[in-house]
Formats: sequence, C-alpha cells, structure tokens
Amino acid sequence: MSRTGQDVSTSLIEELAGLSASPSRRCIFRVDDQFLTVNRKAYLPEIVAIGPYHHNKGNLGRMEEYKKKYVKSLIKREVTKPKPKYKDINTFVETFVADLTALEHEIRASYAEPLSLSKDELIKMMVMDSCFIIELLKRFDDPNLSEEDDRIFRMNWMLTSLQRDLILFENQLPFFVLCMLHDMIEGENHVQLVDHAVLFFNGILPGEGNRGLVSGDLKYNYIHLLDLVHDEWLPSFSKACLREDLKNTKGTEKWEFIRCVTELQEAGIRIEKNEGTLFDIVFENKTLKIPPLTIEDRTDSILRNLIVHEQYDEYYPHFSFVSDYVKVLDCLIDSPKDVGILRQSGIIVNWKSDDEGVSTMFTDIYESVVGPSKRDFCYIGTFNQINKHCCQRRNRWMASLRKTYFSNPWAIISLFAAAALLILNLLQTIFTIMGYFKH
Repeated sequence: MSRTGQDVSTSLIEELAGLSASPSRRCIFRVDDQFLTVNRKAYLPEIVAIGPYHHNKGNLGRMEEYKKKYVKSLIKREVTKPKPKYKDINTFVETFVADLTALEHEIRASYAEPLSLSKDELIKMMVMDSCFIIELLKRFDDPNLSEEDDRIFRMNWMLTSLQRDLILFENQLPFFVLCMLHDMIEGENHVQLVDHAVLFFNGILPGEGNRGLVSGDLKYNYIHLLDLVHDEWLPSFSKACLREDLKNTKGTEKWEFIRCVTELQEAGIRIEKNEGTLFDIVFENKTLKIPPLTIEDRTDSILRNLIVHEQYDEYYPHFSFVSDYVKVLDCLIDSPKDVGILRQSGIIVNWKSDDEGVSTMFTDIYESVVGPSKRDFCYIGTFNQINKHCCQRRNRWMASLRKTYFSNPWAIISLFAAAALLILNLLQTIFTIMGYFKH
C-alpha cells in the first residue's frame, strides 16, 4: 500500500474508533432543523433554562436567583421538620451531590449530544434545576408553602411561562434525577411526584385527556417531564393503538384524508361538539362529533413540542395520537370559514386570535411533521366512514347542489327568482291554454 493509502487508512480508523455510540431513543434530544423552519420560538424557553441545552443563555439567567431561593427554601424546610433525615443544609446538599456524582455517566448518557460542562458544573446544574422544579411543584400543590415575596405565584404571567417552559422538548432533566431528589424528601413515592406534575401542567393542556396507569417504581418509566405529560394525557383508545394485532391489521387497510368542514357540510354531514377526551373524534349517524379544543397563547408551542416528542420517541408511530389529532384538524381546517363553523359549534374555543390565525396555526404546525403513518394512523376507521359517506352518489349530488345553488345568499336568491319566473311562465301558459279552449 502506498504512503498516501496508509495515511488515509490510519485517519479513517482513528475517526471510527473515536466515534461515540448512537444515542438511545429514550434520551433528551435537540429539536432538528426541519421542525424549526416555521416557528422557532415555540421550542425556546421564555424565562427559565432547565438542563444543559439552554444553560446560561441570554435573559434566562435572571431566573437563577429564583432558583437559589427555591433551593434554599426546599432544603431548609426539609432539615427543620420534625425528625429530619438530614441534620442540616450542608448534609442534605452533600448527600444529594454524592448521589448525583455517582450517576454522572448515566446523566450524560441521557442527552443525545456530548455535554461540554465539567463534572462540577453538570452536578451543580442538576442540583439547582431539580430542587427548583420539585419546590415549584410542591408550592403549586400547596399554596401555603409559598412565601410572601414569591413573585412567581404573585404574577400570573411568570407561572404560565414556567408551565410552558418546563415541557419544552429541549428544556428537560432526566426524570430519574427528579425521582432521586423526591425520594430524599418523601421516600420512594413516585406516584406522588407524578400526581404533582400532572396537577401543575393540567391547566395548560388544550383539552381533556385520560390518566395513564401509574404504579410501582416509575423512575425509568418516563424520560422527562414532557414524556410524563404526554403519557398522562391519553385518548380513550390509546391502549388499542398499541396492540400488536391492531398494528398488523391496519397495515393492509387503505384510507385517504377527509375533506374540510365546509365540504363535509355540503355533503350532508353535521358537525357537533362531543364529550370525552380531546382525541375522541367519532363519526356516527351522518354526524362528525369533535370534543372542544381551547386555543390560547401557549397552545401552538405545547402541541409542537408534544408532536416533536412523538417523532423522536421509540414508540412512534404506534403512539402518535397528538400528531394524528393535529392532522385531523389540519384536514378539517382549510380556511378561516372552517374555523368559524367549528367555533360556532362550540368545538374551538378561541382565546388567542381571529379565525384566520387559527387556520394558519394548524397549517404551519403540520408542515414539517413526518406522517401520519399509513399503518398506525389512529383515525383510519373514522376517515373511511366519512369518505364512504361522501362517495355515495346521492351525497355527491347533494353536495354539488349545495355548492352550486346554496353556497351564498345571492345564489339562493337567484335560484328562487329563477324558480318563481319559471312558475309564473308556467301559470301564464296554463291560463293562455284555458282561455283558448274557453273561447
């Protein structure tokens, strides 16, 4: 082999040897550029950085003082309660730091990208961020724990921004770190931690959902808080979506997207508000029933981050009910007129913008999403029923009739005017004939 060939071989071998292992699917990623093309701000924290990806960025540093106050309050309350497990603040901190240091490799492996933070910087960040989150959840659950000068709970905008920031895809801590701290305070009661988190985030979710089955040691059941929120905000059909036999049968079923609300109404389909979870969209008796959706300032960001989480999760696409739900809305909403129909039906509760803004939001959200999967789309049966109705000859004829003659008031007036003229001409003809025979 020539010298040049040996140099190339040596260089390639060194690069391959230094290549790190592929990240686990169950870890904390950065948002890929394809999702950032429309609304980058939806994935960026507003007031607080959690974890390494946004650590010490811009104005997020202002929350560090609040973190310190929360950390001190949490630990002080723990060491001063009756029969404390830790005699003073120093002992508590030293114990927690030692436990985290022993898991440094596992913590680093929980992030998809190599972290440039030193060991001391990483552990300190984990202590500060986890203590802040646990204290925030505890104060939300028990307002008596809040102090008089606690601006977070005195100023509603700060609390709502924190709720949003803590479920951003990139703004996360490994869930086992939160469990470790919670264990030091409450013992191994992870169900209580999950309940605190669900209560904290419940108010910002845009609709109802079913709780998952929470039991046993949950330390590694969730990747982070966003994963917890996703898995504790379920449709009633979520178990069916995960069944192996359903995945296999759905693979052979053909289906197409449905038309927008306006065209469905023209085809004789009624649109009504449904009860149940946000995702329980059903079609029965020529009626499409859709549960109410509340749209406010945070809805766009929340849906985007939940969808990105599904795209990266190892269960995708078999558990992508948020992505599938948004695709249904994307199909139904083709114009502000469609939003208006849904709003008037009580299905969309719009606290954010006009109908055009809502229409644009759903179009933009789904622009960069991969899917839905032809095999695992949750609404295959519903779509097929709707399309079967629309394809029937009588319904197609009625749709064409409504679109041609009943699409606007002027068309209706013209139709009745033409009908009236035809009737008058017919009557004139009849009277003329009658007059002829009479004479």
